[in-house]
Amino acid sequence: MDDKPGKNDIKSLLEQLKGTTKLANTKPPEFTLEKEELEQFILNNTGRLINDSMQTIDSIKDYIISAPEPEDVHSLAELYKASTGAIEALNKILLQQQKSQTQIAVKNMDIQSKQALAEKRDEKLTFTREEVMEQLMNSGQIIDAEISDPDDGQEPSTSSL
Repeated sequence: MDDKPGKNDIKSLLEQLKGTTKLANTKPPEFTLEKEELEQFILNNTGRLINDSMQTIDSIKDYIISAPEPEDVHSLAELYKASTGAIEALNKILLQQQKSQTQIAVKNMDIQSKQALAEKRDEKLTFTREEVMEQLMNSGQIIDAEISDPDDGQEPSTSSL
């Protein structure tokens, strides 16, 4: 048998390599992200990252436990650390959303209570001292009263107020 490749084989191999370089030269589309889509992008990709890392941890954990090598144990620890960091990032996002919702609710309650107090103030009547005295004088009933002076010894007189 002839172990040397023929010219046709070499040309065929060169044609295959030329075809693969064309694929390698293609650039991926440029990554763009709108501000409005940022939160959803972070949530989706962090969730996917967490799921992938948890699946990877589950699949290699048994292998590392059965035959622990220092490099493998270190890699598993780094994977745990990365997963924990991603979970903490999601937790911070959740806490920030809850804090924002709570602040909005508190602000709405504050506005409603101020409006209620303002309405109650408008319902109250306010008078000055002069107005109160005038109302008392105008609404009073005239009565007959007897005024007597016990030291005087005279009979009581009748006076009209």
